[in-house]
Amino acid sequence: MNIPLIFSARRVCTALFFLLCAGALAADAPLKLEAQLVVGSNDPQIHGTPVSPQIEKKLKRLPLKWGNYYILRTERFSLAKGEDKRLVLGGSEMVVKNLGGERVELTLIHRGKITQSVGKDQTLVTNVQEENSFAVFRQWD
Repeated sequence: MNIPLIFSARRVCTALFFLLCAGALAADAPLKLEAQLVVGSNDPQIHGTPVSPQIEKKLKRLPLKWGNYYILRTERFSLAKGEDKRLVLGGSEMVVKNLGGERVELTLIHRGKITQSVGKDQTLVTNVQEENSFAVFRQWD
């Protein structure tokens, strides 16, 4: 047997092991989410802050009837894999759960569940009980 070949194979296996472990740790890192209560309006809004241009662009692709969108409330939180958080936005009670791999399960109490990936440039949008309002979920750094 060739001894240098054995040492090279060990180095390659060791490097692959560390790369796989690093990938697994990154996949299990807590998911940092931002929940925004957003109101839609066709008139200039006195209350609230305009949504970011990225969120506005995504909202305008949806079949919504408003031309302007404003943030009324923002909440940021981190969820470990398998952990959940209870929120109340716009009069709607909901539970957000980190399923791992950037997937979340949003349970709207008394209305059902949504399971979706929320990658760095993805959003999850759902309506809430308050008129002309909805919740927007996305990752934050």
